[in-house]
Amino acid sequence: MSIETDSLKERFRKSKKVRRAWSTYKWFDRIRNWQDWYNWIASLLQTPAGAAAALGTTAVVTTSAVMVHNAVLDPYAEPYVQTEIAPLADPMRQTRGTLIFAIEGQDKAGRRGTFDVVVARKQFLWVRGSAEDLEKDGRRITGDELAIDVLDQEVRDGLASAREIIAVGTASEEGNAAAEKARAGRRAARTAEIVGKAVDEATPISALNLGQYRGSRAAGASGATDWQRPFMVIAVKELEEGTVLPEALADAMTGKEQLPSPASYSAFELNKIR
Repeated sequence: MSIETDSLKERFRKSKKVRRAWSTYKWFDRIRNWQDWYNWIASLLQTPAGAAAALGTTAVVTTSAVMVHNAVLDPYAEPYVQTEIAPLADPMRQTRGTLIFAIEGQDKAGRRGTFDVVVARKQFLWVRGSAEDLEKDGRRITGDELAIDVLDQEVRDGLASAREIIAVGTASEEGNAAAEKARAGRRAARTAEIVGKAVDEATPISALNLGQYRGSRAAGASGATDWQRPFMVIAVKELEEGTVLPEALADAMTGKEQLPSPASYSAFELNKIR
């Protein structure tokens, strides 16, 4: 009996060591991936100064704040300003070219809808002043190149199960409000064209024009505005019967620090493409 007890204790100790080693690995793996996706998330915050500071080259996450050192994340950022914000949620999934977030909202009658928001990483953006061209790390690319890098097979598999695809268009704060709203609409249509080639022809597609960015810019924020015009696609996953889609989607996008807020843009116009 004593031998069996000692054997059980030994196996238990080994099991604890394995679990502890795995937990340590996962933690360091999260740290290793942090800067890659945080760079993009920080660029989409409604208030860019919300990209807060941390000492050194890693982000320190607590239950009350997220801090990141500006000089590490963005060499063009304004001088170091320490700010505290609520903890950022992890993206549901990450692919080579995207971050994917699962969000849920309800219409005014309380009927719910769930959505997957697919956002290209920070290096993929609309060229300023263009509704046709996108860029990767500052280099203009074609829609086919974007589809290869962003709409890879993993993303396409996720979009394939969507009830509907929503192509999103935005414009940054520069320029005339009416002209930029129109440009955002053309970007949504161009996104629909690109995505339409990557999904089944029977999948319904709509265009969401969010218009021009009009949110506040806190003191000390970087002067860059490229984060205001991301390449973004939304997959409608589930809708309760009778749900008013625009209302449920607007509610789902509201208050998400990782995503553009409808209140920070000049429009919310959803139109069927096919």
